[in-house]
Amino acid sequence: MSNLRLINETTVSASVSNVDVTNVFSADFDIYKITTSGFTTVSTTNTDLDARFINSAGSVISSSSYDNAHSNLKAEASFSETRQTNQTIISSIFGSGDDSPEGGGTVSYIFNPFSNSSYTFGLFQVSSNISGVHRSRKGITVLKSTASITGFRIVGVSANVDEGVVRTYGLRVDS
Repeated sequence: MSNLRLINETTVSASVSNVDVTNVFSADFDIYKITTSGFTTVSTTNTDLDARFINSAGSVISSSSYDNAHSNLKAEASFSETRQTNQTIISSIFGSGDDSPEGGGTVSYIFNPFSNSSYTFGLFQVSSNISGVHRSRKGITVLKSTASITGFRIVGVSANVDEGVVRTYGLRVDS
């Protein structure tokens, strides 16, 4: 029996500025796996797909409470690192994209989002194609707030999200 339980599948099939995935984090699980596939944007230039968490009151958290760090693994150039503190967004957690048919996919793990007594942490891995070049990214994030989180918003920073699929799973830990 699998320890993963599919909680939600959201499909984007029309151009939207934000993709809200709500009511997926609860007291049922402490660890969540989020996958994305086929994400493209309507822009012909590179567009980061960032995120913000949504609290139990349904408000998108846009305060300067996010810290992020990631390694940029470029096929055509030297690797680099990005470190950010006190940000209003989780930078590039859902990768980058440009004009269809180029797209990408991600795997993220979110820890303790529903708990109102601890910070929400995340790990993510991204693979995408941008203007014919393969890019990968591995990163970490933390929301420095003890708010109870029930969902998340995917934000196309400089262009709308055109298409893609988001799946959210709960990870059960057997003893």
